[in-house]
Amino acid sequence: MEAGIYTGDQLSNEQYHQSAGVSKSGLDLIDRSPAHFKAKAFESTRAMEIGTAIHCAILEPDVYAKQYAVIDCEDRRSAIYKAACKERDASLVLTQAEGDRISGMHDAVYAYAPARAIMDAPGRNELSVYAKDPETGALVKCRFDRLLDCGISADLKKTQDARPDAFTKAIDNYRYYVQAAFYMDVYKWATGETLQAFKFIAIEESAPHGCRVYQIDDLSIEFGRMAYRSALNAYADCLAKDSWPAYAEDEQEIGISNWLVSKIEESLEVQLDD
Repeated sequence: MEAGIYTGDQLSNEQYHQSAGVSKSGLDLIDRSPAHFKAKAFESTRAMEIGTAIHCAILEPDVYAKQYAVIDCEDRRSAIYKAACKERDASLVLTQAEGDRISGMHDAVYAYAPARAIMDAPGRNELSVYAKDPETGALVKCRFDRLLDCGISADLKKTQDARPDAFTKAIDNYRYYVQAAFYMDVYKWATGETLQAFKFIAIEESAPHGCRVYQIDDLSIEFGRMAYRSALNAYADCLAKDSWPAYAEDEQEIGISNWLVSKIEESLEVQLDD
């Protein structure tokens, strides 16, 4: 791939995933071990297909209406569903329950004023950005859900709980802070321009599909930058040596988590107080 920006019409989501360059999800695997990155092949799961459908419905509702078919059936084992899959790609065929959930999420996003403002603002969706890392020379890539003309990135995240405490855990667990830093830097490397902010539109999968908009703070972005830089340097080193090791060859001591230590200490304190 040449460095630059590609629209959704120029590069589909599947083509993006199969193209050269290391992405944030690839760096997540490198962070586990280079061997896990090397062994991973792109496989589209039903959960990923539903995620793509949700993104399409919310970000490009006209495209969703043309491409997807919602079948009046309870599950994918039904004859009517299987018949529909003969007429179009199975990833574009939804059960009634799947379609209703996606429709509900779409309506909830557009009913929520902060999210609606992002959708109504001038911008572009599904942009694939490729650049050369100035430090290692490695080809890197990212795919923006929505990039506003004012220089704000908005990323759509389906979640089980959009409340601040719960979504903070998702930011930790799924390394969304790494994504924010990586996307902002890749964009700057590709264009020379600095993005003003990175926002998340968190939308709950279950009814009533609560929605919140969050802007990630500068400290989190700095931590994300340190995390992706460590993984990107490791990736470039493995690429140069064509060596993809797994875990370190050493023996370590291991024990219970800090969380469990705290719980035990709290329990002991309660017993002493009694």
